[in-house]
Amino acid sequence: MLRNLPTTTLSADQQLATVRAHFAEHGTALCNAAGLIDGDAGTARVLRLRSALREASRLDRATRRRLVDLHRLLSLDPVGDDLEPYLSSWVLLDPASSEVEELCLLTDRLYDLLVEIGELDEERDALALAFRAQDVA
Repeated sequence: MLRNLPTTTLSADQQLATVRAHFAEHGTALCNAAGLIDGDAGTARVLRLRSALREASRLDRATRRRLVDLHRLLSLDPVGDDLEPYLSSWVLLDPASSEVEELCLLTDRLYDLLVEIGELDEERDALALAFRAQDVA
């Protein structure tokens, strides 16, 4: 059902390569976790994101927003435009279960990914400023 994402990319976008590598390693678990929380809608959300990553040549704003929305879903933070106002299935989760522990780990890893791609943005901006300074000189 789930095809693997390429870990090598034809794109020069390091952010996209980083996100693809993350989803190659954790994509199935993310899909299962989103399904656990939000049923078929959660599973479909991750599948659409994986499909967008497979077809992308760079990490665009819409895909970044989907990553943030996925993190909010996994964090059980249902505030947002496209998230359900209530998530009835997460009420049934046992906090002591191994599923919840795995969910917490996946959420933390996804947060780390978001921080990493943010840092890559800062590096890109710094590099662009360096090139401009060279042009001026």
